[in-house]
Amino acid sequence: MTIVVSKSRSAIGFSLGVAAWIAAAQIIAAPVHAAGHHQGVLGYVLGASHILDMPGFTASELLGLHPKHEWTWMGFAVALGVDLVFWTGVAAILIRLRREFPTGTDNSNLAEPARSNARATSRRELLVSGGRALAGAGLAVGGWGFFAEPRWFEVTRRRVPIKGLARELDGLRIVQLSDIHHSAWMSLEWVRQIVETTNGLCADVVALTGDYVYRGVEYVRPVAAELGRLRPRIGVVGVMGNHDWWEDGALTKQAFANQGLPLIDNARRFVTRDRRLVADCRDGLCLAGVGDLWEDQCLYDAALGGIPGGMPRVLLSHNPDVAEEFAFLDSGHRVDLMLSGHTHGGQVRLPVIGAPVTNSAYGTKYARGLVEGPACPVYISRGLGMTAMPIRIGVRPEIAVLQLCAA
Repeated sequence: MTIVVSKSRSAIGFSLGVAAWIAAAQIIAAPVHAAGHHQGVLGYVLGASHILDMPGFTASELLGLHPKHEWTWMGFAVALGVDLVFWTGVAAILIRLRREFPTGTDNSNLAEPARSNARATSRRELLVSGGRALAGAGLAVGGWGFFAEPRWFEVTRRRVPIKGLARELDGLRIVQLSDIHHSAWMSLEWVRQIVETTNGLCADVVALTGDYVYRGVEYVRPVAAELGRLRPRIGVVGVMGNHDWWEDGALTKQAFANQGLPLIDNARRFVTRDRRLVADCRDGLCLAGVGDLWEDQCLYDAALGGIPGGMPRVLLSHNPDVAEEFAFLDSGHRVDLMLSGHTHGGQVRLPVIGAPVTNSAYGTKYARGLVEGPACPVYISRGLGMTAMPIRIGVRPEIAVLQLCAA
């Protein structure tokens, strides 16, 4: 009885410690982070809290206690209650396993029947040791995916042939930034590093393909201000993603407008032969954009209609599934290259299995890289931030440099 009570107390104590961490992170650390203070350190604190809170967070989401992805006291209370039950159960199981499979037994002085039992116990201990080794390896991979890989971005480079590209625009360099997701996990300093790296890449055009924040309307204005420091030779164009609408679409549009960053959802801009970004022209390169597939309208005529047939076009669409949309294919509009994000490359890629989740209706086809769609090639950036879980495994963040060349 004493042992049972002791185990129960230990399990409850562990779960109370986890709950205290989650509560402190949400009530104390999150507001400090959102106010722009100590974001580097607090990002890890809040990321770890979210991992521990996943059972309760998932339950409160399924119960609809976070309307419009907003934090609520009711949702927080329910989540914390579920977390207490879940982590008490986990702790109880771990304590029992530890007591059931002790290590370090000396079998040398046992009689033969006892030795046989000891050998059976040794085999069980071998299995337990193997399990511990696998758990250790899992923790090592998880630690890499939590602490290191999410902030180890890669600059990728690719030449893309464009039919009919004017001689004066041959070699035009587009740098694509996607899915930055400034949030409780990704600091403004991280966004600043992305901007500074991009400014060092001699971009002619910077194409922003949506999802600038994640779960926090407080992050909209800061990320827009930081992106306002981009300095390409010609200009910046962008479109909105589903998360931008989920937080505050109107605020996002205003914040970007205040920084002189044109969002071209269902609109377009043009790069002239003398490399200027203008609202209209009849010769050069069209940079068009469509609204987010999940949360907005995709008005292909507004984005691509009335453009001279010989003018090449690059289309920005946050969601790559637009490439398969019947309305897009039926519109008959020419597109020479589509730039998308949204999938994060899967964010986690496992050996043999690949990316289990891509948020695309077409599986891993549009997970990352240059893909041939039904009507045009699509370049899908692996993105720079994270959603759902604060980890990246086997999918480094990406800044994509796409150099257009005359086909």
